[in-house]
Amino acid sequence: MWGMRARAAIGSILLVLMPLLAACGDDQDQPKAGDIIRARLDNQFKKGHESEVVLPTGKLLIHAGTPVDSASADETRTREKVDAPSGAVLVPISWQYDPWRSNKVDAIFDTDGTPIVDLVSGDDDYRLTPPQSEDDGAESFYVVVEGDGKDPALEITFDGVKQTVDLRTGDRDEGDAAGLYDIVDEKLDKKPCDQGKWFDTKTAAAEFTCSLTGPVLTPYAAGKWAPSGSLWLAVTVATNMRVYQETDLLGAGARYLAADVKIKPTIDGEAPHRILSTEDDADVCPVTSQADCGWSKQLVFEVPADDAEQGPLDLAASYHMSLATAWNGYDAPKIKKIKAEEKLKIWK
Repeated sequence: MWGMRARAAIGSILLVLMPLLAACGDDQDQPKAGDIIRARLDNQFKKGHESEVVLPTGKLLIHAGTPVDSASADETRTREKVDAPSGAVLVPISWQYDPWRSNKVDAIFDTDGTPIVDLVSGDDDYRLTPPQSEDDGAESFYVVVEGDGKDPALEITFDGVKQTVDLRTGDRDEGDAAGLYDIVDEKLDKKPCDQGKWFDTKTAAAEFTCSLTGPVLTPYAAGKWAPSGSLWLAVTVATNMRVYQETDLLGAGARYLAADVKIKPTIDGEAPHRILSTEDDADVCPVTSQADCGWSKQLVFEVPADDAEQGPLDLAASYHMSLATAWNGYDAPKIKKIKAEEKLKIWK
């Protein structure tokens, strides 16, 4: 008898607990404020308000839709309907990240940093994972936020500098990053800079080239923001010495190959804040098995923001040369040092 009563009591307890456990399970499956619900399509909300944010690593194109109470099964990646919890809404966002289309600007910025992205709604903020270029840079999603979500904004902070986008209107506040919006990497064409009198002598000739890319005025370069009241003036300079030949004008002469080079760049007597190698074959001297001596650098100068278009760029080069051959009794030392200097006009 006791066993039957015990089993009956246990059965009654289980009947009471089962709906409670089911209810707990349902609560756990419900989205919470801050949750991300992936949308079915990567460009799902492109009809929303649009804004573009320029970062040192590229550009972020953002579209935002009107907050909704639920997303249908046809609108979510899981093909399941999602309802916002009581007192909350779903904020729809599509964004696409485009890295700089060339390494001309990317090399000047010299950073592998990532932005910090927060969705702000009312008094609450929600940390979002920034878009990644390896994921094709495009993604659509809903963010669960408390309240009515009628005043959402994105705060995008890169290395301490914040930009804000009003998702309701698409308006943007660039803050100290405003100068990034004046940079167009497609227009950074390479220009020759070897027409001057680098080697001013009647008895010598050099197979020498020089090219210049830029300049770029930017608030961010070499992995850091410019100090208050300043901008970075960034310019890429590449020189190449192949052969240096000299003669006595009487039929005798010698030919030299460059073994080493040192170049001192200045603007108005000021050295660059940073000198960065372009890290390619153009910045190698001497080039193994070739008669080449390359020097290729990203030069970053600090200039006043109110007088940024400074110049010219002074380049003082010193080459250590090794004798390759001499003829007709020319008195040629085995090692020779030659110097070259030129003022480069960097602004058109």
